[in-house]
Amino acid sequence: MPLTLAATERPAFSARLKAETAARHEQAEHSSFMADLMGGKLTVEAYRMLLTQYVYIYEALEEVAAGFRAQPNPITDPFVLEGLDRLAAIKADLAELGGPTDARPLPATADYAAAIRATASAPERFLAHHYLRYLGDLSGGQAVAALVARYYGVPAEALSMYRFEALPKPKVFKDSYRGLLDSAPLTDTQRDALVGEALAGFDHNSRVFAQLGERLVP
Repeated sequence: MPLTLAATERPAFSARLKAETAARHEQAEHSSFMADLMGGKLTVEAYRMLLTQYVYIYEALEEVAAGFRAQPNPITDPFVLEGLDRLAAIKADLAELGGPTDARPLPATADYAAAIRATASAPERFLAHHYLRYLGDLSGGQAVAALVARYYGVPAEALSMYRFEALPKPKVFKDSYRGLLDSAPLTDTQRDALVGEALAGFDHNSRVFAQLGERLVP
């Protein structure tokens, strides 16, 4: 009996990516540091520490994105929108909160930034970090903004990194982004590499959160 179309169709790549990274995503999201931060158990200083590490991470991400804008690539072209860039907003938020807490990145942050920069010649791997960071900011990041405002009195002026004023509403943009992932001109090997890099990205996040948590221990 011939297979039906429904039986032979593969799931959308964006659905596969979400499913195969779900456990690592949850592990990072529910790290002790993030659970305590979002539970109101820390201080605004802890949030400032997190933002400081984001400076180094987004600096690397947006450096690679700028490189892909300068040398267009069919894989990355639909994704590297300047309206997504967060580095300037993160620095502005930090200035509102009193400035960075560290002159140098934590070791885990330095490793994370190096891993991002290593994708400059591998667009499919770069997209893994792009997806992880920006869709994260448009999803869980919105909850982070609300909770740090509620628990620590962080003013709206210091939460600009979570406002994407040049983009459509978050849900509209995220749906569009997932559609672009599904239609991206990727080979099966490249899709596998993207998933693998996303898993590594969540592990990098977990290590950053763990080191931030260690700094809070008296």
